[in-house]
Amino acid sequence: MKTNTLIIGQGIAGTLVAYMLHLQQIPFIVIDPARANTSSRIAAGMFTPISGKRKTIDPMVIQQIPFAIKIYKALEQLTGKAFLHLQYIYQVYHSIAEQTELFAKSANADFAKFIIANPNALPNIKQELGACEITHSGWVDCGLLISAFAEWLKKNNALIEARFLYEDLQINTDGMEYQGLAFNNIVFCEGYRAIDNPFFAKEKIIPCKGDLLTIQYDQPDTDRIIKKNGIYFIPLGNQLFRAGATYQWNNSNEQPDAAGRMQIESRLDAMLKSSYITINHTAGIRPTTQNREVIAKQHPEYAGMFMLNGLGTKGILQGPWWAKYISDLCLR
Repeated sequence: MKTNTLIIGQGIAGTLVAYMLHLQQIPFIVIDPARANTSSRIAAGMFTPISGKRKTIDPMVIQQIPFAIKIYKALEQLTGKAFLHLQYIYQVYHSIAEQTELFAKSANADFAKFIIANPNALPNIKQELGACEITHSGWVDCGLLISAFAEWLKKNNALIEARFLYEDLQINTDGMEYQGLAFNNIVFCEGYRAIDNPFFAKEKIIPCKGDLLTIQYDQPDTDRIIKKNGIYFIPLGNQLFRAGATYQWNNSNEQPDAAGRMQIESRLDAMLKSSYITINHTAGIRPTTQNREVIAKQHPEYAGMFMLNGLGTKGILQGPWWAKYISDLCLR
């Protein structure tokens, strides 16, 4: 069997690379072991123009936001599923320093475009210092996106659910082969498991464990994403919310642990006025890089070999941008 491109991994990166190749009518096949508890599947999927502790706006982000929204809306049409949620972020000040900094930045007209300085206060939220709202933001239900796209891949005979074996990859002068498949390009989108990739061994992937809770809470009645002191609170509907996340560096244990749950719940206690019930606890391993730089490159020796990895906390926002970059490289 022959195709143009083999994609290894169907997390956020692999899904987006596959979709970009589809848009350009490039034949491809995805190989993915269909593991349920990956970081992509349980990720919060938030995007915002303002990021980091210093609350900065990267000029590239201004270009990436409309492009990402366009791609996710197109994916919704393709799969018939609604996973894109355009919602403001209700940013609760947790310190006078944070409040002062945002007030000062709001004096800049370019920054002020993305801020509502004095929004109506949400009920049942501890907000002694007040809050602001961040516009041009939202979240993607990553688990639904990945599962919906996997079903589309299956219908188009473009998904092989299996673990990829590096030793079975043959690199020839006129292309590559893998277990009966012949192709010109291969794109590795393996997440943190790329630490075992022998072809990109020089790329330093740092596993970072993240815990995530689903809670039941009868307040607040809002469609806003709420953030305070490094914790986020995403409304799912029917009084359910997603809350997280922890950052345990150099930790590749995929099992949820009590310490992660306690850390999230302690911050929720500092955010919420009323009691809640934790109904689910999951964990996943993020693929991070030392300088938080995305790995989007071509192999220095093998022209048809590429990697897209390390999308990080901005993965939903910058993923479509870098997936387009990689798919364009496959066409050269």
